[in-house]
Amino acid sequence: MKEMTQRIRILDKTVTEKIAAGEVVENPSSVVKELLENSMDAGATIIEVEIERGGKDLIRVVDNGEGIEREDVDKAFLRHATSKLSSEEELLRLSTLGFRGEALAAIAAVSVVSLTTKTANSLEGMLYTIDRNRNVSLRETGCAKGTCIEVRELFYNTPARQEYLKSDSYEASLVNDMVSRLALARPDISFRLTSGSRVLLNTPGNGVIGDAVAAVYGRNILDNMVEVKCRTEGLGISGFVSTPYGTRSNRNYQSFFINGRYIKSRLISRALEDAYRTLIMVNRHPMAVLYFTLDTELVDVNVHPAKLEVKFRDENGVRGAVLDCIRSALEKGRWLAAGGKLKPHAPSPGVTRCTTSESGRQRAQNPRFMEETIEYNRIELDNNIEGGSPGLPEMRVIGQFLSTFILAEGRECVYLIDQHAAHERIMYERLIDKMQRGGAASQPLLEPMVVDLSPMELEAVRAKDEFLASIGYKLDDFGGNSIRVKAVPVFLGIPQSREFLIDLVDVLLRQKEKNNQGFKQDEIIMMACKKSVKANQRLSISEMGGLLEQLADTKMPYTCPHGRPVIVTLTRYDLEKMFKRIV
Repeated sequence: MKEMTQRIRILDKTVTEKIAAGEVVENPSSVVKELLENSMDAGATIIEVEIERGGKDLIRVVDNGEGIEREDVDKAFLRHATSKLSSEEELLRLSTLGFRGEALAAIAAVSVVSLTTKTANSLEGMLYTIDRNRNVSLRETGCAKGTCIEVRELFYNTPARQEYLKSDSYEASLVNDMVSRLALARPDISFRLTSGSRVLLNTPGNGVIGDAVAAVYGRNILDNMVEVKCRTEGLGISGFVSTPYGTRSNRNYQSFFINGRYIKSRLISRALEDAYRTLIMVNRHPMAVLYFTLDTELVDVNVHPAKLEVKFRDENGVRGAVLDCIRSALEKGRWLAAGGKLKPHAPSPGVTRCTTSESGRQRAQNPRFMEETIEYNRIELDNNIEGGSPGLPEMRVIGQFLSTFILAEGRECVYLIDQHAAHERIMYERLIDKMQRGGAASQPLLEPMVVDLSPMELEAVRAKDEFLASIGYKLDDFGGNSIRVKAVPVFLGIPQSREFLIDLVDVLLRQKEKNNQGFKQDEIIMMACKKSVKANQRLSISEMGGLLEQLADTKMPYTCPHGRPVIVTLTRYDLEKMFKRIV
């Protein structure tokens, strides 16, 4: 029997509201973003945010803004009801953060909401509530000037959306991250975020960009940044960017603001990173807090449901301005390394100049291309290596090439050994052995280190505190988004421990879904890499012999933990064929 064609029907209002809510309300952090933008548009100078269970049970936003007139309170929760836009022409010159009039209606469609508000010229405030059964109540109440909105039981009527939410702590970290971005957008507003009894963020609101950056990311990070300030035709750029020594392995520390609006922009991010080309290593990313001011008609903010993306009328002009501005700031800035000392423009101790190629000369003469030299346990042995592991042949060290490769002679062949890859294999197997025997030893610090993290990084550290303890770190909270390091892994040593911990936290963020076994293996590989002898490090014959002796004691001497080859062999046959001695 032929099926009947489905008839077209008009969806029920409740259904359309939930569909609309799905475009605006993704999780608690998106609710917080919309509510904070309303407060910012209302002229607030103090905004307090409180969440419970990561915002699943409660989101409360209190501000001292203008408030809502009593006759407009019930309109605030209607779709496309807004005080910020009245004509199509105004859509082309938006100066407010909100303008669609969708946020409150979308939030109210999937939660229990109450709003208390009062204007300066009103004697009484108004309390507006929408309960679980969609019953609406409006009455007078006593309250201070401004607005307080409470969102409870988020997604109570859409169970599928509730299941999509992550853990309470993870959702809280997303809220923290969003509030932090908006606090950076408006340094002249004081933001305070609490989760239960914990204060996650508290900014001064004094209008000083540097103080806002320090409140969000920590004074240590601000001290490793240079100020940016320039203006081209129709575009102003200001803020802070990191020195080439203050990079991260992800882009979480990049925040961009257009006319006070937090946005995400691949165009700006690429231009920013192009400015650092030749200054930082591959897969490292600069930190940046950049503010852009331009005519509202030259940028379209109405291209994304969450208003996080924008489209510039002159993309090439913006890209060029960012590139030139950042390069100029970096050229003028005094690059300070960690600890406050000027980074010398000379090769680092223990690194040998390489003069065999143009790229080699560039690396040797400019420390920006160099990795810090790591001392390793030097065992001075005879340079004649007897086969001590299955498959590792006997060989005699005869020299070093490019301060990177060990040359060794065997029976009827020549060996090229990558000294960094070889030492990685040695350190990796030692670390694995230590972990299997109960964990790595810790070295207490006489003066604990304070490490500033982003909100999401802090949550990643808390989630993996047992693992961090097992590899030798002893950590505790230091308030805000900072942690205090009281002990470090003995195997790493103090100088490398801070850098390694920061890189490790970046990996923690990327490895949330991995099981513990796979996770630990990746981290041990990274730890081995950090501790290993580097390329461009000159070794004596006895040191090279000691390294190969240790390699011979490993279980898998032919590859490093990343899977790259450690040893390349040139046989007598290979050489004779190269020189056309045989055909």
